[in-house]
Amino acid sequence: MGTMSQMPRRGTFRYLNRGAKPSTSKEAYLLPPLSEFGDVRTLPLTDMKDSLDLGDQSPYKLSVHSFTARRHHSRLHAAPYTRKSWNDEHLLREIYFPEVEALVQEVTGCKKVVVSAAVIRNETYAEGDEPSATAAQSEAKEESPDQNGLSDLFPPIVGNSPTDPICPAPKVHLDLTPKGARYHIRKYHREVTSAAERVIEAENKLLESGVQWDDLKDFYRGKEEGEGVPRFALFSIWRPLKAVQRDPLALSSCASFPESDYVASDSREPVDPHIPAQLSRIIDPSTPDKRVTDKPQNGGVALDEENGTFETQGYLAYGPRDKEQKAHDWHYISEQQPSDVLLIQLFDNEMESFARAPQEGSDKISSLGVGGAIHSAFELEGQDPGAEARESIEVRCAAFW
Repeated sequence: MGTMSQMPRRGTFRYLNRGAKPSTSKEAYLLPPLSEFGDVRTLPLTDMKDSLDLGDQSPYKLSVHSFTARRHHSRLHAAPYTRKSWNDEHLLREIYFPEVEALVQEVTGCKKVVVSAAVIRNETYAEGDEPSATAAQSEAKEESPDQNGLSDLFPPIVGNSPTDPICPAPKVHLDLTPKGARYHIRKYHREVTSAAERVIEAENKLLESGVQWDDLKDFYRGKEEGEGVPRFALFSIWRPLKAVQRDPLALSSCASFPESDYVASDSREPVDPHIPAQLSRIIDPSTPDKRVTDKPQNGGVALDEENGTFETQGYLAYGPRDKEQKAHDWHYISEQQPSDVLLIQLFDNEMESFARAPQEGSDKISSLGVGGAIHSAFELEGQDPGAEARESIEVRCAAFW
């Protein structure tokens, strides 16, 4: 079996066909089927491996690229723990989740971190036209409580059951748009919403005054106290559980990703019905009563009561059109090891307040506020198709300042 570092640094990515409108799922986290990602490109990659030990001196900045990487050793990597320890939910909650919280605080300087979910992936990707084969729908399956009642605990840990495996999804995407991120802190879980209370109250005051959702980026408070919206961000902390031999994760810098290649796509997330109404409500500043009233809802957001989800929004993408095919500026870590950690920013309202997506084919910027990294599993050119499945753990969290 050849090593990945010996292969050319190019990878195969799957995008929506340009102009296509993605289908909408009724399942939480479910991306459109692979058949809709018909624009298949082999694109250049930048290896971030040399940056792992640079710490704050890394050239990859959350405030510029929406991602960075660190060498980070967990207690679960040393005796008496073994690889199996990463499937022990008690150990994840008692040891690893606090380590993730500390890492995010160290890198970002935030005051509070709430771990909101963990996803363990250990299968190779396989999908027909039926959505039941996708990793995302596996996440959405109803879990049966185990003997210890762990499935009822927050944050949820999915993909840890032999009957409910999850695989990487080779589909270029970003989980949440800015509006989707703001819906998330209001609807997903009461612990996230409680930590976000100051953010939500400040935003709701603006929305009630007539400010539109897309214009909230213009009212970020910054480091000064007083009027405006406090800072919050959403992250995915991603690490392999063994050396990656196939289907690595790649990140695209939002500093170069053109506005014309973002595709807003409706999606769904789980909803917590126990969040206080004054925090979970979704205000529509364009209506006289500042509420959406034309469809089944909870606080103004369309709900699927049968599946316990709410309607939100993420980004998919069209393929690059520049001649050199470098506009999306893909990055990855070659031969990524369990101590090689990717910090992926899904949204940051501070970055959104000043960062704008570039316009395609020019030095001009658009009006689209950006604050998260487009990403995807991909096939590294020359990888061994018979290599063992990639195994990884992703911990999602919300950060507040």
